[in-house]
Amino acid sequence: MAGKSASLLTQTQRSRIRDDFDGLDEEKKRRDQQRIRERIRSGLLDFQLLVDYPDRQFEMALDDLSDDELRTALASNTIVVERLCELNGIDRAELINEVRIQTEDCTDTTTAPTLQQIDLQTTAEIRRQTKAEVEEQFEDNQWDKRASRLGKLAIAFFLPFPLFAYYDAYIGEINIEVINYLEASLGVAFVLCISGWFLITSLQTLKYDIVPVFERFRREPRIFVKRGVRNFLKSPRERIRQGWDDL
Repeated sequence: MAGKSASLLTQTQRSRIRDDFDGLDEEKKRRDQQRIRERIRSGLLDFQLLVDYPDRQFEMALDDLSDDELRTALASNTIVVERLCELNGIDRAELINEVRIQTEDCTDTTTAPTLQQIDLQTTAEIRRQTKAEVEEQFEDNQWDKRASRLGKLAIAFFLPFPLFAYYDAYIGEINIEVINYLEASLGVAFVLCISGWFLITSLQTLKYDIVPVFERFRREPRIFVKRGVRNFLKSPRERIRQGWDDL
């Protein structure tokens, strides 16, 4: 991956590390390790100058790397950063706080807009956010509660009708006018409750299920259709089975 251009390590140093300094006596090994440590220290400090380096320069610097190569390199860099934090006892929360301070100090982000997109979270923040999301997911909102209440009332207003039919068929000794009045009243109440329940659930379905789909289609219709067709054709049997399981 590394070419002949200037880099953190020289070609010789990279070869020595790959070979685990094989074939060197202790004096040369200590000498090379000392030089590598100096380069690591200097390279690490140089990153302070790259915090607000233009995005375009980063793009051109990595333009010839494939996504897999870049992902592997970034993963390796992340591992090194995490190891340095562990070795020096630097708490992750303190590190993230320092990141926030530095990004906030960069007031002019015209050439580096990605600075404004950095959103690191501490373990405590992730835990609180996850807890809030889970509670929000399983906690009914006010409209859910109203819809549930209307549905229960609709069932309650409907239950007397089988009793009226039973009395009318087997007993018969009943005031028809009173029954008709009760049936009409309960029927109106049932229709109002079931209509309210249907209206609320329909609006929720429209807001959370239908509108987002049309919004994605409106923004990128070609990509939306292409992705949908590709996902369906990729594993139609699995998608049908998943849909059946979700019912």
